[in-house]
Amino acid sequence: MKFIKLNLLSVLFFTSFIIAQDDAVEEVVVTGSYIKGSPTDGASPVEIVSRDTIDVLNASTVADITANLTVNSGSENNADSFTAGSTQGTSNVNLRGLGLSSTLVLIDGKRQTIAANTANDGSVFVNTNAIPVIALERVEVLKEGAASIYGSDAIAGVVNYILRKDFTGTEIDVSTQQTDVGNQTDDRFSFIHGRDIGDGNLVVAFSQLDRSPLPGKELPHLAQLAISGFGNSFMVLPPVEDLDDLPLSGYVTTVEEGDYAGSYYILENVPDANCVANKGVLQPQPNSDVGKKLGEDLGGTRCGFFYGDRFNIVNDEDHMSAYLSYSQTLGNGVDFSIDYMKTSIDVNDNPQSPSYPALSYLSPAKAIMPGVAGNPFEYPVLWVGRPLGSTAPSPHAPRDIDTDRTSVSFSGTLDAGYDWTVSYTTSNDSLYALQPDVSTSKFDAAIAGEGGVSGNESWNLFDPTANSASLIDHISSAQIGWQDASLSVLDIVLTGSRNGFDFAGGFQHKKEEYTFLRDENSLVEIENGALAKPADLMFLGGGLNSDASRNSIAMFAEVSKDVSDKLEVKAALRYEDLESDTTVNPKFSVRYEASDNLVLRGSVSSSFREPSLAQLSATVVSLQAVQDYDPDTGEEKGDPSFIRVVQAASPDLEPEEATNMNFGAIWTINDNLSMKVDYWNIDYSDLITIENSTGKVKADPSGDDVIRVLGTLVGVNTKYFNASSVDTDGYDLEIGYNRDTKYGQLKVGLNRVHTLSYRIPLQTGETADVVGKFNYGNFARSLPDVKSVLSASLINGNHKVSAFVRKTSSYATTRGFGSGVGPIAAARGFTSKIDSHTTVDVNYSFDTEIANNSVVISAGVKNLFDEDVPLVYDSVNFSYDPKHHDPRGRIMYIGARVSL
Repeated sequence: MKFIKLNLLSVLFFTSFIIAQDDAVEEVVVTGSYIKGSPTDGASPVEIVSRDTIDVLNASTVADITANLTVNSGSENNADSFTAGSTQGTSNVNLRGLGLSSTLVLIDGKRQTIAANTANDGSVFVNTNAIPVIALERVEVLKEGAASIYGSDAIAGVVNYILRKDFTGTEIDVSTQQTDVGNQTDDRFSFIHGRDIGDGNLVVAFSQLDRSPLPGKELPHLAQLAISGFGNSFMVLPPVEDLDDLPLSGYVTTVEEGDYAGSYYILENVPDANCVANKGVLQPQPNSDVGKKLGEDLGGTRCGFFYGDRFNIVNDEDHMSAYLSYSQTLGNGVDFSIDYMKTSIDVNDNPQSPSYPALSYLSPAKAIMPGVAGNPFEYPVLWVGRPLGSTAPSPHAPRDIDTDRTSVSFSGTLDAGYDWTVSYTTSNDSLYALQPDVSTSKFDAAIAGEGGVSGNESWNLFDPTANSASLIDHISSAQIGWQDASLSVLDIVLTGSRNGFDFAGGFQHKKEEYTFLRDENSLVEIENGALAKPADLMFLGGGLNSDASRNSIAMFAEVSKDVSDKLEVKAALRYEDLESDTTVNPKFSVRYEASDNLVLRGSVSSSFREPSLAQLSATVVSLQAVQDYDPDTGEEKGDPSFIRVVQAASPDLEPEEATNMNFGAIWTINDNLSMKVDYWNIDYSDLITIENSTGKVKADPSGDDVIRVLGTLVGVNTKYFNASSVDTDGYDLEIGYNRDTKYGQLKVGLNRVHTLSYRIPLQTGETADVVGKFNYGNFARSLPDVKSVLSASLINGNHKVSAFVRKTSSYATTRGFGSGVGPIAAARGFTSKIDSHTTVDVNYSFDTEIANNSVVISAGVKNLFDEDVPLVYDSVNFSYDPKHHDPRGRIMYIGARVSL
């Protein structure tokens, strides 16, 4: 049994700190407890995003709400085809930057299934884009661990999306927004209708979002470094038997006529003769060690491939959601409710490179012999390229995501006065994803002159325009996968009061299922965690089929006691019986009213997260930009390249554990001004993460899991593992100001999160504090130390003006610095500093009445001053950080909401 022990001295220390409930504040059930309490000044730090704020934000999706949460850091809410290529169309939350999997997402206090797809780093998450914005009443964010109440995943905190189950009337909301650059639009239509039917209430909601694409070519400075050395190039080889016995004078070969006419050194790099005409990029190469030995310059030039402007900043997407809720008091006094939610998200375009590097041809065994595939040289050549390059159009990689959720609940009151609730919730998320590639077997046949439907066509490597459309279609293939994740949860909760104690207790049964099915071309064979047989794909990795399920049961108890009129004490305990382990997690919190205007609060608890079924059972071969390192010097070697990375399942993973502490104060300075400050500390052990591919190469460039062909890095084998620990702390600051002025009612708020430290183990065995760093070579995500949101609104009669000022502090990257960022990046002014970023959003709304119906007309601008995102040297990825910065620039919108 795993039991995270709490330090008794810490408990006694916090007991001296906290307050009694203010009788003037309404008590409700707030996220983090089943016992009613104050939503904003209780013992636990809870941030609430109201319906009014959601309207002012003009949120197209829940991702727009998440962007306003300072406690969120490192989530994937801005589209990025490279570092977030597997999560297109989805969004998520990452509290405290502790990882997507460490935030528990609830809907109406009930668990929701994880998304069927995983992030590039293997993280699982709940797709918050599946929640229709029109159906949201509010969002509650608990900023501390809550495993004692909710169980697994609530390490960094809980985000609870509360739906409008009691809504009556009809509301129609229409809006459109457009970017300055590229004219990308979000057109949104939604409505919600609620009515009383006898003793019941029915709510129906629907929303539709049509999102047009924003191509990367509209913002070329964000993709300026997305250049691959694998365009179309060759290296002339000597006869195979002479490879190990080169004379110092070297060889020279001459092509008498044609596009490649001229003389060439053996082992010299030779670009496509029509590189520039074929829209390629000429890239001079440094001299090789062999060239230096021979006293000749064999560097030559390669024809690179610029792919950055082929990808979208924003994809063409269609989102459609429906929500239905019905509640009724039955004849026996029992309350019955049923909720149903269904969302469909289609990513329609998602353009990709025409094809990918042919890594299997980086071997003398795959040399192109004279006269084969158009080879004009008298010697064999090593081909460095991709089947379809700059002359070919970009194929699409569509995604179809479907999510549905049903929750049925019965509740009532026993004769003894205790309240009870029994609920059953099922949710499912499925994904169909197609990623274009080239069939290895069909392409090999075409190189050998046995290609095409007739089996007699030859692929011409030396003149890409010579290949027929029918032959291109014949070699084309795709990685296709069907993923499905589902969750079923039975919850039984009993609450009441006895002998001055408020209490809650309950039971939960949870069943999870996860499947990943691939088409035949996408299947691989894995032996000892390494790729034994690749998929029949030129570059994409494929993986294994997966089918897994598990059950767990849990029991919990929670008790609250007003020790005096100033001191409230709460305690909770949860026992969880997992298939692989058991865990007991306690929590203790206190609230003390030190004076009429000062409340002190604190808590200490333990949390855990069990490994996901994907981490335990799904092996994936992904594409990642990996930096190579010289095995002799340890220095960076060339530019990063996209290569195959095996992410192997690890069935022996242990659950993660954490000890959470929080203590703070709420100071009501006067009737207009209040302030909250909380210090938090999370000691995270056995953190589950995937080995970082670049970090693994850096730690041991010649290791068994680092795959090379003739010294060229072509693959890395990684697996999930339990990291030793993560220790992080910081403080949250919240200030609110509210007063009536001669101009109207003024409200000002400030939310600020400052991460003081974030210490992690590195793959070299050392530990490092990674706050304020981009963190490309370890499992942490980019982590600015300060994020803040300043909000203000002025209400005067029917007029309302609102503004949001969001600031992310500067941070730094070590990627490429010290050993050089490369000539292109250096010439374009990239530095290690990632500048701070401040944006201002403004909104004006006018509330009027038309034909006896309330009409609110609103208009606004996001990123009013059109602040560019900070440039980030991330080599072959986009040159900005999508985990923190929205690249779309200034966005203008207008909308109308009609209440009938």
